[in-house]
Amino acid sequence: CKKMNKAENTIRLYSNKKKTALLLLGSLLFVGGGIFFVMYPESFGRAPIMTRLLGIICIFFFGLAATVCVRYLLTNRLLLEITDRGLNIGDKYKTFIEWQDITGFKEILIYSNPIIVILIKNSDAAIGRESNMIKKKMMQFNMNYGSPYSLSNGNMDISHRALLNLLNENLIKYTNNNTVS
Repeated sequence: CKKMNKAENTIRLYSNKKKTALLLLGSLLFVGGGIFFVMYPESFGRAPIMTRLLGIICIFFFGLAATVCVRYLLTNRLLLEITDRGLNIGDKYKTFIEWQDITGFKEILIYSNPIIVILIKNSDAAIGRESNMIKKKMMQFNMNYGSPYSLSNGNMDISHRALLNLLNENLIKYTNNNTVS
């Protein structure tokens, strides 16, 4: 759900409960399939040990995914916050990008999934400031697309097109305000 607090000039975008519920359902189906593989490996006519191993991997991986989905369903996760100062991205480990550092947004497709790339003025400096090695490696990988930062509306309660329009409107609004002052 999208909430706007006009006094603060803040737009908050939260996780989409419907998408999360569908992911939970899919995960539970795979867990059920994994249990079937473990209990009845001879039904598949191949090496029962490999079938059981595949079932255990399915149970573990999709069980973990189901646990994450349940956690997301029980809490209302703030995924993106658009303020008059910039963007707060992420739910647990937030990244803040000031409007003055953003030069624009571009769309790319990765396996038919639309991604919004946040173009910034100094990518090398942003990567250099990151202290978390995993995030730093992800930022370096994202440079293949022209920026260390990107957004997907995959689990947000907003469409891709609406998110891109919202970002562009606020970029124009706040970069004009910053240059006039």
